Amino acid sequence: MADPTPGNPTAGQAEVLRFDDVHLAFGQTVVLRDLSFALHRGETLVLLGVTGTGKTTLLKLALGLLKPDRGRITVLGTDITELEEEELFPLRAQLGIVFQEMALFDSLSVHENVAYRLIEETVHGGKDYSDEEIERRVRECLRFVGLEEAIWKLPAELSGGMQRRVGLARALITEPPILLYDSPTAGLDPVTAQTILTLIIKLRDTRQAGALYVTHRLQDAFILANNCYDSQNEALKPVGGDGRGQPCGPTRFLLLRDASIYFVGSPADLVSARDPYVQRFLA
Repeated sequence: MADPTPGNPTAGQAEVLRFDDVHLAFGQTVVLRDLSFALHRGETLVLLGVTGTGKTTLLKLALGLLKPDRGRITVLGTDITELEEEELFPLRAQLGIVFQEMALFDSLSVHENVAYRLIEETVHGGKDYSDEEIERRVRECLRFVGLEEAIWKLPAELSGGMQRRVGLARALITEPPILLYDSPTAGLDPVTAQTILTLIIKLRDTRQAGALYVTHRLQDAFILANNCYDSQNEALKPVGGDGRGQPCGPTRFLLLRDASIYFVGSPADLVSARDPYVQRFLA
């Protein structure tokens, strides 16, 4: 299906990530074929597609964990395609990633898990964060996700939903302009999943971070697209409300099929598409 070429909701916003004709194959299996798209500051790009269409692989390419066979990937204006591992470290500090499995260190406290990147940058990266500065920033991130009281607990003492929130706090610790989400609500009950989505929308609308959001859950995609964070009431409100509070970050959908981009556009474009595959996907 051709790109419907919707109006650009991010006009005037700086690009934070770009894929230009990116192609990747493992042996004879083509995983991604000639992908081109851009992510802008404050925008959420929801990556949709059935299992095996390359959504998580796309995140690994953005992180520089994989190299494309051809094409170019630009992160914050820097072409990362040919960078060596050590050259990627400073750029990775500008990306936060929230995994489906939070990958918290079991033997470390919540404080140590969230502070891990700052500690690493102090020991190995030439930064000079004091213990007081690290604790201040850890508490700020935990406060953002509503878990400051859990700062000295171990992950085993937390519920699964609380561990996801710690993972989100850890992704925020360096105040990254780009966030990568790999199915962050998978396996959660509806109430906990809604809590995580509310935090993600809050982050989008108050911090203006650009985000790639991988999900199998269409309900996640439409919650992200149809709601804004109302900072006055500390709750979500539908897009197109009274206009008070923080502005909403725009959301677009990118649907992958057979290793290629099959559709990219707004939620309204997706819902109104008459393409048979899109209609089956939405059913």
